[in-house]
This record gives sequence, C-alpha cells and structure tokens, in this order.
Amino acid sequence: MKNASTTATRPAPSALARGFSLLELTLVLVILGVLMAVAAYNVLGQGEKAKATATRATLATIKNAIAQYHLEQSAYPPDLQTLVTAKILEAGKLSDGWKRPLVYDPAGPSPEQPFILFSRGPDGQSPSADDISAFEAVISSQGN
Repeated sequence: MKNASTTATRPAPSALARGFSLLELTLVLVILGVLMAVAAYNVLGQGEKAKATATRATLATIKNAIAQYHLEQSAYPPDLQTLVTAKILEAGKLSDGWKRPLVYDPAGPSPEQPFILFSRGPDGQSPSADDISAFEAVISSQGN
C-alpha cells in the first residue's frame, strides 16, 4: 500500500525532465561562436605582429654584422652568405619572420644608406608598403 502523504510531496515526472529548448541551445552556440571568432582574430593578429618584430630584430643583427665585416675588410660583403662563411653570423639568421630570404645589395643608394637590406614583409612582394627596411627598423619599432 502506498502512503498518501509521500505521493503528494513528489513533483510530477514532467517537471523533473525539463531541459533546454532548441532556441536556448542555439543562442548559446551562437555566443560561443562569436567569442571564438574574436579570440582567433586577436591571436592571429598578434602572430603577424610578432613576425614583424622578429624581422626587425633580424635586420638589426645583420646590419651590425655587415658593419663589423666592413670594419674588418674595408668593403661590404658581396652577399649575406659571406657573413656566415666569415663566421660573423649563423646560417639560420638570413631569413625574415615569414621564413623568406632577405634582400641585400652591397651598392646602396646614398652615403647614409651604404647598402640595401630589407624584408619583403607579409605579402612577399617588393616594392610594397609592408616592406621592412633595416634602416627604418629602429624608427618603426620605437614608434609602436
């Protein structure tokens, strides 16, 4: 026999089985998607900024190595590989943040810029607005 007092205090089975509606689940999924898109955009943007910063540092290092070579040899190296051969630089230091070779020409356009040294930047094309020059690297990194 069932006790009348225990059956009256239990809630109905339909009240226990209540879940989320399809509209609520869809709304949660949309919110999560928007948050993930914002996070991905911020992470990817920082990756490009880090590559540009690494390229500026590489250009400054190579520029100093070229100056050292010029002091020792009284001439600019004919190519960047000469700096590796002369044991001034390591072999892995001759590419930019996008793993592309740097552009170097020992014949510079002016006495203030006695050689040409730059990266083609994120787009890999030259000349373009995103090129990073060794002679602008210090100014650009201080401006950011």
